[in-house]
Amino acid sequence: MAIIAALVVVVAASTLAASIIERQGLLANILITEGDRSQAALMLRGGLDWARFVLQMDARDNPTTRPDAIWARPVIGLPVGSADDPEYALFSGQIEDEQGKYNLRNLADNASINREEVLVLERLLGWLGFDASLASLIAQRVADAQFGKEGRAAAVGLRSLDDLRVVHGVTAQAIDALQPYLTVLPAVTKVNANTATPEVLGAVVDDLGLASARDLIVQRDKGLWFSNRADFVNRLRSQGADAGRRISVSSDWFRVTGEVTVGDTMAGLRALVHRSDSRLPTIRWATYQ
Repeated sequence: MAIIAALVVVVAASTLAASIIERQGLLANILITEGDRSQAALMLRGGLDWARFVLQMDARDNPTTRPDAIWARPVIGLPVGSADDPEYALFSGQIEDEQGKYNLRNLADNASINREEVLVLERLLGWLGFDASLASLIAQRVADAQFGKEGRAAAVGLRSLDDLRVVHGVTAQAIDALQPYLTVLPAVTKVNANTATPEVLGAVVDDLGLASARDLIVQRDKGLWFSNRADFVNRLRSQGADAGRRISVSSDWFRVTGEVTVGDTMAGLRALVHRSDSRLPTIRWATYQ
């Protein structure tokens, strides 16, 4: 009996020891993961600050905002680890000009829908293969998020296209497809003719049409950038004097996205930054994932 009791004690002790070792290993892995996550977050913030600096330098050196500038060059798989193991941490990121897209904020002001802007969105949605009637529903959602005569908003504010999922007919797949063409910015903006797609450019210029917009973009992308609004209007030829009223050649709003991999941990960042003159751009919102 004594031998059996001793064996039981040995087995119990071994089981307890194994459990303790397993828990210690799990705790160690958790600590490593949390450490990597903290390191990744710091790297992402550093990447965001780098993006702000690049945009500031671009504003000082260039009167126009163009996709051939350094800000438009993505960073892919940049080693940012320690000197002993630089590949342990990799950074990727890019800056997007949000004024190359149609700003849904333009659809309403003080909770009142702008019907002319709804027509712009209808044209754009139609060319992209969507039901044009979505434009009125989206405009209503934008108006509901604004403060009107009653002094309060009827719905929560919009920060990104993801907030349109409550609109009937706007699916997650639709939002993904619309990302290159639409944006949500805090203020009314013009479209940058140097970074806009043919669909967006054709939609915001009355009577331009998609085919003519594509012809303009072909010439632009060969290096014939628009130097100012008058230059843009002159190239339209047959258009009226107010054809460039929704057009600019520089931008103030940019989206910064980044991703860092540290070991087996991956973290991401999305941020909206606002550039004013040659000062360091401000962060309007940032989301870490």
